[in-house]
Amino acid sequence: MTNTTKLVLGFALLVLSVGVWNLSETDNEDPHAGHDHDSAIAYYTCPMHRSAKLYDPDVPCPICGMDLTAVPRAMSDSADQNRPGFISLSTDQQRMMGLATKPVVEARVSSEIRTIGRVTYDETRLVDVNLKVSGWIKDLYVDFEGKSVQKGDPLFTLYSPELVTSQEEYLLALEGLEKLKVGGGRYREGERNEVIEWNKRLLASARGRLHLWNFTPDQIQALESSGKRQTAVTIYAPSSGIVTERMAVTGMHVKPGKRLYRIAKLDTVWIKADVYVHDLASVRVGQRATVTLVYSSGKTFEGRVDYMYPYLNPKSRTATVRIQVPNTSGNLRPEMYTDVVLRDEETIQVLIPESAILFSGEKRIVFTTVGDGRFHPTEVVLGRRHSSGYEAVSGVRVGDVVVTGANFLLDSESKLKNVMMGMGGH
Repeated sequence: MTNTTKLVLGFALLVLSVGVWNLSETDNEDPHAGHDHDSAIAYYTCPMHRSAKLYDPDVPCPICGMDLTAVPRAMSDSADQNRPGFISLSTDQQRMMGLATKPVVEARVSSEIRTIGRVTYDETRLVDVNLKVSGWIKDLYVDFEGKSVQKGDPLFTLYSPELVTSQEEYLLALEGLEKLKVGGGRYREGERNEVIEWNKRLLASARGRLHLWNFTPDQIQALESSGKRQTAVTIYAPSSGIVTERMAVTGMHVKPGKRLYRIAKLDTVWIKADVYVHDLASVRVGQRATVTLVYSSGKTFEGRVDYMYPYLNPKSRTATVRIQVPNTSGNLRPEMYTDVVLRDEETIQVLIPESAILFSGEKRIVFTTVGDGRFHPTEVVLGRRHSSGYEAVSGVRVGDVVVTGANFLLDSESKLKNVMMGMGGH
């Protein structure tokens, strides 16, 4: 390398070092220098993007292009601004954003669940008609489903060799005991007590057999009065209600245990309503329920929850709640669909307006006001939802003021500020 080349390279290094030194000095200068800057104003920012901080009022927002607004130095010097997520807005900025607030209040509320129900029979009031003997049906009096019957109404007549034999045994036992008597119902003198007692036991056994085979007291009395057995025995309805099933037909051979009729009482019905799992905590046995028939001029009925089934419907993934409803009018008919409203007793709860809540993943966030145009995100734990808001389990208290309008913008600014602070920006 020649001396001339060495001289040129040395001069270039000197110029480069001076330029770097000047650049570092420029970076350390006050950013306000060179501008006609008001000392009472700390910087300028965008009303929509608070993370943007510029010192030239004539430059638009680099994010959205809006005009900048001034931030007083007193507000910028607040120590609260360095807290993560903390947002500070002037009155003009709040107005431009459409920011609105509401207080957290304490109110009297009751839970209300609306669902659909289906009318069914009260299963505890179903009665089956069957026989304990075999035989053949002769005359049929109740010959169609849906017929209304009263307890004691005749259903059909039955010829049964077993019933005929039992009647004859009863008449023989009764005749044998009567032969031991004289006038006035007294027994003849000289008859041994054991003979009388044996005949009494025989008669009681025959009577008991007839009772077990559903002979009524009136039928036994008629048998004693006539002294003649009945070939065709009448079978009576054991309960009042509606015939929902009928298998009996004229001439049919029946066997013991075969169901011939099913009778259901409809003065009380069940309504089975489907409730989603997340609403089950608001349902309890004894809870009031209002049932509405939408296709019957909105007629309503009052009932109560009397059972909650301990399993889910595998198709709808809902739980079934059973409601017992009086039906003296008969307007509720099985398989009808109804609207159901489940209501709980009123309680006093702390309520947060629904519009104030931001659902962020597993967290629930509200922005609370802390005075002087400052807002801060607060995590809350929510309870049940009501028409006037959510129950506040924790996070806020009565009297706290929360943001209900433009809170999404505040949330965006808060997150952006956290990012900028993490990068070392202010």
